[in-house]
Amino acid sequence: MLKPKSPQESFYGSYLYDRIVPIDHLLRKINQVVDFSFADEVVKDRYNPAIGRPAEDPEFLLRMCLLQYLYGDSDRQVVENARLHLAYKYFLGLAVDAEVPDYTTVSYFRAQRLGEEKFRAILEQIVRQCIDKGLVKGRRQIIDSTPVFANISLSSLSGLVRKCRENVLKTVAKQDTKMVDDLGAKELKKATPVKFASSEEALQKEIEAAGTLLDKVTAELKARKIKPTEELQKDLGLLEKAVADRAENAKDKLISPVDPDARTGKKTATKWAGYKAHIVVEEESGIITEVATTPANATDGSQLLPLLKEQEKAHSLTPQELTADKAYDWGENLESLASKKTIANIALTRQVNHRTGVDFTVGDFLYDPENIKLMCPAGHISTNCYNVVLKNYQQDKPGYAFRFRPTLCNVCPLKAKCVKNKAGRRVHISYYEPYFRMARERLATEEGKEAYCNRYKIEQKVADLTRYCGLRRCRYRGLERARIHTLLATTVCNIKRMVKLLWRKPDSYCFEAAVAG
Repeated sequence: MLKPKSPQESFYGSYLYDRIVPIDHLLRKINQVVDFSFADEVVKDRYNPAIGRPAEDPEFLLRMCLLQYLYGDSDRQVVENARLHLAYKYFLGLAVDAEVPDYTTVSYFRAQRLGEEKFRAILEQIVRQCIDKGLVKGRRQIIDSTPVFANISLSSLSGLVRKCRENVLKTVAKQDTKMVDDLGAKELKKATPVKFASSEEALQKEIEAAGTLLDKVTAELKARKIKPTEELQKDLGLLEKAVADRAENAKDKLISPVDPDARTGKKTATKWAGYKAHIVVEEESGIITEVATTPANATDGSQLLPLLKEQEKAHSLTPQELTADKAYDWGENLESLASKKTIANIALTRQVNHRTGVDFTVGDFLYDPENIKLMCPAGHISTNCYNVVLKNYQQDKPGYAFRFRPTLCNVCPLKAKCVKNKAGRRVHISYYEPYFRMARERLATEEGKEAYCNRYKIEQKVADLTRYCGLRRCRYRGLERARIHTLLATTVCNIKRMVKLLWRKPDSYCFEAAVAG
């Protein structure tokens, strides 16, 4: 059940808004350019008209959420500002003397009523308006990622294990306060860091204590002296992972029990703890058409196809051209783009010749993908071919291994530039080599160079998202809520861009300005 929408007119009518809120104020512009009437339809399945007290209007609460990212307000601040600032009241559709709901209503609406699914639907509605207004045509798009810092403070490895132990003991204490003493709570409180002890020694002691705690809690659970609640199972799982991650070959390491979904990411020389936002931008207009949020250790290349698939599903939009840096030069990506007749303006990782003292790389050999044959720079054709799996730091890739006869290589005049041994040259060719060569040929053209040079436009968009829409540091914890954070920041960024491109000063404003001058 929803509250009826209250009229914005009060005793003062719209006099104060017309006199105090400038006609070129950002919030007035948004009201004129963007249509938020879709809000009720998007969230109607989250309300029961026959049960409960009347709820706040969904469009009103959505506007509250957008104000937070427009001006960097917290839940408390946006409510306080909505009480005091006429521009906020005007944007929210409130009368001058109308009351504002408690801040908990805003947080409940964001996390419980809407969640990730509905905020994604809201972003899709905004993008659809951009398509209808001709701002998104899919002629050329750019894809890239940017760090999103987790809302946590990092600790040492021993501190991480210790915090996980504390969480387990606190959860057990909710069921039995006396049992936690037997599990080592007193020793944990009294323990102090040993002066001059090495970090390895401190970590080893914490791991031993964690193993003992896990054994004791498991025994108590089997004896049914404590219940395996959801919270306890979660804390035990985090403690087990914290211990297991200390192994040398461990991957996807836990970095904080406060935000267990956050991971360590690396991009060029930058390292951060948290998440990664992957965005697709329309080059001409700067509108973000699709966005995804992953833990920070996810690879960029793995997100290209899912992003384009979601974009096509939501808007039936397939780009004619796609520009990206070398982090997206996966063979699967290039093959899929070619199958959809999308031109790939994607830089490729520079080929490294692992054979020291020779000049010819894989690119100097002529490959025939139809007949699976390879011709060397001297004109010899290799017929000795077998399937292999090429090892890569990101993934294993299928390919072919070609071997040239030693009798040909040893008498070849180009041998010094090709191979040093007497066993003949071996060349590994990826299954996706034809698509790699298509990409290289494209970037060698003037059109390809121009398209790749325009990648700076997505850097501008990332700067806008992080500086003016609050994307850089995540407001919430957990992957699901991090996705809400990214969707809200992206939605606000698109709304501001729509205003920039579509808003025009009314004639009356020009007349009043001329008279005032």
